[in-house]
Amino acid sequence: MMLDCGHQCPSLCGEVCPTSKFCQVCATDEDKSVCVDFLEMKEYKEIDLDQEPCIFPDCGHFLTVSSMDGQMDMAAHYKLDTTGLPEQILRSSEPFAMENQDVKSCATCRGPLRNISRYGRIVRRAILDEATKKFISWSNSEYHLLAAKLVTEQENLAAMQPTAIRDPKSGAAGNLTIGGSRQRQLHCLRGYIDKRYDSILKMRKEITSYTAKVQKEEQPFQRVADLVRHANLHHDRQNEFRYDESVIQAKGSLLASTLLLKCDVLILSDFFRLFLDKKSDLAEQDFKLDLSPFMSDCVILIQRAKKGVYPREEAQGHIFSVQLYAFSRSLASTTSKLSIPGTERPSSTPTYDPDTLDKLRIQGLDHIQEARRILAENQSTNVLKNDIDIAEEALNGGVYHPVTTEELRQVYVASMGELSGTGHWYTCPNGHPFTINNCGMAMEEAPCPECGARIGGRNHVSVEGVRHAVEIEEIAREIGGFRL
Repeated sequence: MMLDCGHQCPSLCGEVCPTSKFCQVCATDEDKSVCVDFLEMKEYKEIDLDQEPCIFPDCGHFLTVSSMDGQMDMAAHYKLDTTGLPEQILRSSEPFAMENQDVKSCATCRGPLRNISRYGRIVRRAILDEATKKFISWSNSEYHLLAAKLVTEQENLAAMQPTAIRDPKSGAAGNLTIGGSRQRQLHCLRGYIDKRYDSILKMRKEITSYTAKVQKEEQPFQRVADLVRHANLHHDRQNEFRYDESVIQAKGSLLASTLLLKCDVLILSDFFRLFLDKKSDLAEQDFKLDLSPFMSDCVILIQRAKKGVYPREEAQGHIFSVQLYAFSRSLASTTSKLSIPGTERPSSTPTYDPDTLDKLRIQGLDHIQEARRILAENQSTNVLKNDIDIAEEALNGGVYHPVTTEELRQVYVASMGELSGTGHWYTCPNGHPFTINNCGMAMEEAPCPECGARIGGRNHVSVEGVRHAVEIEEIAREIGGFRL
C-alpha cells in the first residue's frame, strides 16, 4: 500500500494506513527520531519497515509490531509463528479471562487501542469483562435497594388496619372472580380492597423493570453475540456464531425473579389473611382464583437456580411453592370455586373435599422436604430455616404469617452479600463471583456463599478452580456500597 505522498505505507498489512505525516521519508526529524523499538532502542528512521512494520494507534504514539506485541502480551493469547503472526488461540474466552490485566491501552498516554485490528480480540474481551463486572456490581446494588423497599412495604402492610373485601362493581362482600397472569390478578385484588396495595404494587413495577434489565438479553456478552448474529444474517453468512454462555451472569435475574415472587406472596398472604378473618361476615362466598401462574413461575425459579447452582434461590422457590399450597388448602376448605394447580376445577357447589386437601398437603410437603435437603447440604441457606418452619406450619393447618421484617432483611443481606470495594473479586469453580476482604488475598479456605464449592486458599494461593477477577472492587466503589 502507498501513502498519499507516494511512499510505502509503514503500517502492518490489514491495518488502516496512517497519514503521510508518519511517512518514514516525509516525516519531520522529530517524528523520525521517536524511539519505536523498545527491544533494541531504535529510532523510527532506523527501522526496516519491510522486516518490522509499525503500529499506529489513533493517539499517534506508534511502535514497531514486536514492541507493541510485547506490551499487549500477544504470546499469552495466541500461538505465534516465526514471523510473529497469530496461528491459533491459546485459551478459550472464560469469564474474567483478562484476570491479571488492565484493559490494554497506549503505554504513553493510556489512549484506547480499539482501532488496531491486530489486538481487537484482546482489547474487546477485556472491555467486555469490565462491562460484565460493572453489570454485576450495578445489579447487586440495585437489588439491595429494592429489597430494602420491600422490607418497608411489608412493615407498612403489617401496620395497616383490617380492610373489608368488596366487589368494586357491586359492592357486595365475598363475590370474587380473579384469573389471568400474576400481574393481572394482583391488580384485580387491589380493586377489592380500596388503596391498600397501591404502594406495594407501585414498588412491584420497579422490581418488574429491574427484572427486564437483568435478563440474559440485556447482558454485555449476549448483546454482542446478538449483534454478531445479526451481522452474519445481514451479510448472508452461513457460519453459526457460538460462545460459552457461562459468561452470562444468572444471579441478577434469579434475584429479581425471587424478589418479584416474594412481593407477590406478601400481597397474596395479606389478602388471604383478610379474607379468612372476614369469612364469617361473607354470606355467599363465590371465590375464583387461579394460582397456577404463581406455581409455574416457582417451578421455573427452582429449575434455573438448580441449573446455576444457586441453592439459596432454589430453596426459596420451594418455600414460595409451600406457601401457595397452604393458601390453596385454606381456600379449598372455605370457598366454593378455587382453581388449584394439579387438581380439577371444582364445581359451583360448595364442597369440602378431604382428598383435594390431602393432595395439596402432600404436594406442599414434597417442597418442604426438598427445601430442608438443600438447607442440610448448603450452609448459605441456613438463614431460610425459619421461613421453612413457618411455611410448613401453615401447610399443616396453621395460619400463615410472613417472617418478620428483620428476618426478611437477613435473607436479603445473605442473597446480596456486600460490595464494599475493600477486597479483591474472584469466581468460584461454578462461576459465582465473591470477594476476599482485608489484604484481598487467600489466607483460608471457605465455602462459596452461593453454592458451597471450595474457595479461598492458603498463603495467598487460591484453591483449584478459583479465578481472580481484578479491578472489580474499583468498579464496586464507583457503583457505591449499599447496606440495608
